[in-house]
Amino acid sequence: MAAITDRDPKLMQTRTAPDGVVMLTYARPIDNFVWAYRCRLEGNRVVWANEPGRWRDKAKDDKIFFEVVGAGTQLRIIDNHANGTTTQELFDRAKIE
Repeated sequence: MAAITDRDPKLMQTRTAPDGVVMLTYARPIDNFVWAYRCRLEGNRVVWANEPGRWRDKAKDDKIFFEVVGAGTQLRIIDNHANGTTTQELFDRAKIE
């Protein structure tokens, strides 16, 4: 969600619900407004939703994927946008855990 929302991953707070869905929140530093999201994994795909809101799993939604790289030291987030473009962001796992 940090890559999707262009936020510092350290701002994200997570908890896992009994059904395996990860609940994420972060407080926007400028005004402390709390944003909430839900995420679930389908293989290497991340499907997410605003809380409350719909799951982003329709044909016209971006498709978000992840890869563990660098012998597990890095996490790559790949955003295949609905318009056909792709963006990627690489995170050092030691800096986000």
